[in-house]
Amino acid sequence: MSRANDIERERMPYVQIDTNLWAVMRYPKDHPVAMIVGVANRDNVPLFFVQQWHPEPSKRRVISQHDTLEEANASVLWDLERVNAAGRTRVGPPNGTPQK
Repeated sequence: MSRANDIERERMPYVQIDTNLWAVMRYPKDHPVAMIVGVANRDNVPLFFVQQWHPEPSKRRVISQHDTLEEANASVLWDLERVNAAGRTRVGPPNGTPQK
């Protein structure tokens, strides 16, 4: 089970930068795409809020709430358009056949 968790964490990376604050890394790799803030409610139940990224913390806005850090991290999607665009410039036609 630990190996599966390690693989999942590598696939969906986030970095703890404070006791209850994580930076969610996707593309672009030069800055986070979201932040996760962990808090506890009155009953001491942990909650995790996903915030859209902005370098100035006062300008970040909560976009979702989750019960676990893993759920919060998984809710942050990859910008697949950037990934697909990079793939189109680096990958040739399938099986070396010319594209029409």
